[in-house]
Amino acid sequence: MNLKNWVATPVALLALGFAGTAQAEEHAVETVLNGLQNPSSVSFNDAGEMTVCDSRGSVLVLPKGTLSEKQQIDYVRGFDTEFWKSDESGKKWYAVGPLSAIWIGKTLVVTDSGKTDGNETLLMFEGPGEASSGVATNSVGPTSDDEIDKGEGNLTGLSVSDDGKQVFVCGQGYDGKSWVLSADPATKKLEPLLSADENGIETNSPMQTVVGPDNTLYVLYSGAGGKVDGLIVQWDLETKKPVKQWKLPELVNPMGMAHIEGNKFAVVENNWALSSVNKGRVVTVDLGDDGEVDVTDTGVELEGPVSCAFGPDGRLYVTQLGDTFDETAGSVVAIKDVK
Repeated sequence: MNLKNWVATPVALLALGFAGTAQAEEHAVETVLNGLQNPSSVSFNDAGEMTVCDSRGSVLVLPKGTLSEKQQIDYVRGFDTEFWKSDESGKKWYAVGPLSAIWIGKTLVVTDSGKTDGNETLLMFEGPGEASSGVATNSVGPTSDDEIDKGEGNLTGLSVSDDGKQVFVCGQGYDGKSWVLSADPATKKLEPLLSADENGIETNSPMQTVVGPDNTLYVLYSGAGGKVDGLIVQWDLETKKPVKQWKLPELVNPMGMAHIEGNKFAVVENNWALSSVNKGRVVTVDLGDDGEVDVTDTGVELEGPVSCAFGPDGRLYVTQLGDTFDETAGSVVAIKDVK
C-alpha cells in the first residue's frame, strides 16, 4: 500500500484541522483524526505531537495545532502486519501492525507487533523513515516448556521510566505465563521482568504499563475476552512482587489506562469480541488502599476503544476501532474534563 497516497485521499481532510463533534453527558468529545485501520496506541512527545499506531504498518505523527499538507504525517511506515484469525475459506481478519509507540526525548520506540510470537522486537528511531531503519532489541523466546509457547508477541502498552533508562512493555505471547518485559534503550536488551502467573495472579493479557511512584509499575490486565475479570496490579520493580491489586468491577476487557493523579486513572473499556466491534466506555477509577475501587462512568461510549493518553491540552485522547475491523473506520477522539 502506498501510505503517502492513503494520507492524501479522503483522510486529507485531517490536514485542514480537527473535524466532528459530539456531546456525551458533561464531556465534550471531538474527533481529531479518522480514516484509521484498527488503531491502537496514542501518545505524545515533548513537542506535543500526537503519535498513533495503525495496523496497516505505520506510525503517524501529527504536529501540534493546525496541520499543514507539507508536514509529515506517516512518520515511520513499512512495519509487518499479521492477522489474528482466519476461517475455513482462508479469509483472514483482525490485522495487527505496530501496537504501541512512545517517545524518549527525540527517540521513538515502537513495538514491532506484526511479526509472529517469539520474533517481535522493540524498534528505536531517531527520525522518520522505514521500519527497516529502526534499531532493534532482541526478541524473547519461550519462557516455559509448553510446546505451544512460541515466545513473546503482540507487544503493547509501552511506558518509560522517569530517567529514560528503562522501557516497560506488555507481552501477549503464551497465556499460560504472561509477562511484562523491560528493555534498556542503551544496550537494546529486552528481557522478561514481571510474571503474573509466578505470583498467583490468574488474570492474564497485560495491556498497559504506567510508571508509578517509589520504583513501582502499574499494569492493567484485560483478562479473558468478554469477561469481567480486569485487574490493575502495582508491582515493586526491585522485588518484582505485587504490592497491591485491584479488581475492576463491571468493566469488560479494559485495555487502556492513563494516570490522572495519585491513585486515580482514566480507563477505557474495550468490551472485546473477535467477531465484531462492541461498544465500550471511558471511565475513571480511584484505587483505594485496601483493594476497593471507585469507578465513575464519564458517559462517553465509543466503538471499541483501545488506548488512551492525556494530551498537552489536558484532554484525554482515545483510539477507537470504529464499527468494523480491518476498514478505515477507526479514529482518535479527544474528551474534555476527564478528571
